[in-house]
Amino acid sequence: MAITRTPTTLSDADMDVMRILHSAFRRDGHRLADAAERYGTQDEKAHEALLLGWHGFSTSLHHHHTIEDAHIWPVIRGKLTGRPDDLAVLEAMEQEHARIDPAIAAVDAAFADREAGVQEVAERITGFLDLLGAHLAHEERDAFPLIRTLVTKPEWNALNKASMKELSYSEIAALSPWLLDGASPADVRRVLDELPAPLRLVHRVWWNPRYRKARRWE
Repeated sequence: MAITRTPTTLSDADMDVMRILHSAFRRDGHRLADAAERYGTQDEKAHEALLLGWHGFSTSLHHHHTIEDAHIWPVIRGKLTGRPDDLAVLEAMEQEHARIDPAIAAVDAAFADREAGVQEVAERITGFLDLLGAHLAHEERDAFPLIRTLVTKPEWNALNKASMKELSYSEIAALSPWLLDGASPADVRRVLDELPAPLRLVHRVWWNPRYRKARRWE
């Protein structure tokens, strides 16, 4: 007689990539805040470097929120019957995503308008970073425990595979070196272990060197 095992809930290690993503968002948030202090003093090449850094940041954040809204929250929501407080957490996550999107667009517009005043740019950056910082803290405090306790390892693996399939090759090529910029050796190994061996090699010999060669943020 076959023994049926109950799927286990997630461990700290299973949540590593989420933790590393949040660290990357905070890293680039600090870079964006520094850029706001220097804004208006850049030459054209420095402005292009700022845009390259910002677009990597904002694109990665958009991907992350899309994956959560399309894949992670629906799995959790289906298990929250009779738990209105926890359902309210998911609703708050989606509402915060919806507020962050226009804040990203506002920063985009300010950077695209070279006539935008220094104060206007700084205010838009501050508005975006305030929303993002509060959201990351809220998600880690209230949503991460729901993920840990309600999503099984098989479900988590399936979610990761489904979300990766939605990324183009070029998006994956941009995402992995961005995510690992400044990460600890242990975190680098943890993320690269998620990639097939051929892509780990491509990351080492092509994606990462190309990323590091480009001028960002400065």
